[in-house]
Amino acid sequence: MKDLKKLGRFFCSMKFALGLLLVLAAVCTVGSLIPQKQAEMYYVNQYSEQAARAILLFGVDDLFHSWWFLVLTGLLCLNLILCNLVHVPKLRHRMKEGYSLARCLKRWDGQAVVTVKEDPSGLFRKMGFRRIEKETAEDGTEYLYAVRNKIGIWGAWLCHLGILILVVGFTLGQVLQIEHTVYGVPGQTKAVGDTGYELTIDSFDILLREDETVEQYQADLTMTDTSSGESRSGQASVNHPTSMFGWKCYQNSTGWAATVQVWKDGEMVQSQVLCTGEYIIVDGLDGVSLVFAAFYPDYARSETGESMTLSSRLNNPAYLYRLYYHEQVLGMNVLTGDDKITVEGYEIVFTEPQPYTLIQVKRDPYTGVAMLGGALILIALILAFYLRPEEVWARKEKDGRYGVAGYSRKGGQLFLDTLKEKGENYHG
Repeated sequence: MKDLKKLGRFFCSMKFALGLLLVLAAVCTVGSLIPQKQAEMYYVNQYSEQAARAILLFGVDDLFHSWWFLVLTGLLCLNLILCNLVHVPKLRHRMKEGYSLARCLKRWDGQAVVTVKEDPSGLFRKMGFRRIEKETAEDGTEYLYAVRNKIGIWGAWLCHLGILILVVGFTLGQVLQIEHTVYGVPGQTKAVGDTGYELTIDSFDILLREDETVEQYQADLTMTDTSSGESRSGQASVNHPTSMFGWKCYQNSTGWAATVQVWKDGEMVQSQVLCTGEYIIVDGLDGVSLVFAAFYPDYARSETGESMTLSSRLNNPAYLYRLYYHEQVLGMNVLTGDDKITVEGYEIVFTEPQPYTLIQVKRDPYTGVAMLGGALILIALILAFYLRPEEVWARKEKDGRYGVAGYSRKGGQLFLDTLKEKGENYHG
């Protein structure tokens, strides 16, 4: 039984809560640095093979859905729930019986903070105390007592509740949120998964600073409800999503796209915009497909012969392609200038390079829950720091004057100094 009580106290302890918060903060930082939900080869290419293996083994590629992250979150929620349940009876008792003249007199050493000649009720009111109680002891001594901001004792409790709701809202949002990815160039309209909505990329701009470094990416978007035909527009930029039909659209990343044209006997028979990594099946050539592997806006070769770009400007655009026939590689090369691919009388050319935008479209049904938790934390901080419980009391001495004292658990000396200053200037 003792062991169970110790375990219960441990789960309710502040040390346990702080430890969990530190661990979760570190884990969330890792999750923000490592891209989530990418293909296995992405991590192999971006990191070492050992690091990629560890990322996949521990579920860091989908961190917020991993079992151990949910366990940590569950333990934090358990701690907060137990803390709140344990402290409710104590706080209720303090609200009902914890503030009284008798309680103050027990800890009063008889030394007044200040002595006034008149009834100090006016002094108490100037200090912000509204309800003033007067009592007469059995020996005929007259006492006055007042308390304010009792509700402030609920600040810490409400903060725990707010953190609990915030954690629950965030976790449910990460686990149950709906997310789709739409990418393309201005003028393209693409379906947003199976939601019944379409997203049109009206424009996409890359804003540069004077030193030609990127300042901002922004996309003008239009979302259309295919069932009703209703459309709404907005602008998404990095860290500034736009909301339409309850969906949030985030400017996530960018890359390069180009138009691939297929010609036969001097006539264009096929044209399609491809983003890097996409492919086209060539009409008229059975089993032949072309992959747009990479783009170099300012193409050059390094000393070792590797392809590279000298800048992000379109000074010498080059296109790396791979040509397949039934999954067998027919050829791979870099096209520059007027270079073209020739296959059985067909000519394939790349033209019109332009940046594309990748938009993440998300719906989190628990955003309101997380916002409620944040609002409760803000209210709790106001209660804890600005509505501190304060008490004052006075005793009428034999010479008719009143000895005044007071108490405040937080900022006690400052409170007493204020009481003394106002008392010395009090004239009834």
